[in-house]
Amino acid sequence: MTLLAAERQRWIMDLLARESSVRVVELAKHLQVSGETIRRDLEVLESQGLLRRVYGGAVTDAKETARLYQDREVHRTAEKQAIGRLAATLVQDGDTLFIDVGTTALAFANCLAGKERLTVVTPSLLAANRLKQSTDARVILTGGDLQSDEPYLTGYLAEEALSQFHADRAFIATGGISFDRGLTDYNDFEVRVRKRMMASASQVVVLADTSKIGVRAFSVIGELTAMDVLVTDDAIHDSVRNRLVEMGIEVMIAPTRSATRLS
Repeated sequence: MTLLAAERQRWIMDLLARESSVRVVELAKHLQVSGETIRRDLEVLESQGLLRRVYGGAVTDAKETARLYQDREVHRTAEKQAIGRLAATLVQDGDTLFIDVGTTALAFANCLAGKERLTVVTPSLLAANRLKQSTDARVILTGGDLQSDEPYLTGYLAEEALSQFHADRAFIATGGISFDRGLTDYNDFEVRVRKRMMASASQVVVLADTSKIGVRAFSVIGELTAMDVLVTDDAIHDSVRNRLVEMGIEVMIAPTRSATRLS
C-alpha cells in the first residue's frame, strides 16, 4: 500500500478524530512508511493548526476536528451543489433512500425540497435535520456511535439498522475513485456503513466531484462496478467517462463554471 502524502495526512486526521491521539510507531507500521515520513506528515499538519505534536506522536481536540469538517464544507462548493441538484433528479416521489454522510451527501439532501412522501434512512444527523426542515419525508436515523469530527453515526448499531431496510436508491459519498483500487475512502468506520447501504439498495448512486477521480484512499468500499451511477462535475475527462460507461456505469455530469479538465 502506497499513499500520497496528502492521503496519509487525511488518514491520520481521520484517526485522530476517533482516537484523539496517535503514535508515530503505530502510524508508520500501519501505513508502511518510515517513522521519519510520519514525523514530516505531523509537522505539516501541525503547521496547518490541525494537531499538536507531543513526544512520540500527536494529539488533537474537538475544535480541531470540527474545523476539518468546516474546511471540507467550503471546498469545491459549486461542484457539490451542482452534483446535488443533478442527483436529486433521480429521486421520485415516494422513494425510499439511503443517504450517506459527508459534505457532498449533505449538498444532495439540501436539493430534495419539493419531493414528497420520501422515506430516508441515514447515519447523518445533519442530513436528517435538513430533510425534516425542508421536506415531509419520514426520516430514520440509524443509531450507533456518534463521531466527533462531524455529527454522524457508525458502528455495529448503524450497520445492523441498515441491514433491516431496503432502499430504492443509496446515495453514497467516496474519498477516491480509481481504476486499480475502485471506490475507496479514508475512514474505515464509514466504509463499513457504506458497504451495508450498498448491499441493501436496488441502485447505488455515487456522488463525487472530479477531485476524487484518480485518488486511492486507505480503505476499499468496493469495485467500480458496485456503483450503478456516478454523478460528478464537468471537469471529468472524456477518456475517464468513456471507460466508466464501457464498464456499464451511467455517468451523469453536472454543469459547473469550471473550465478545468483532468488529463
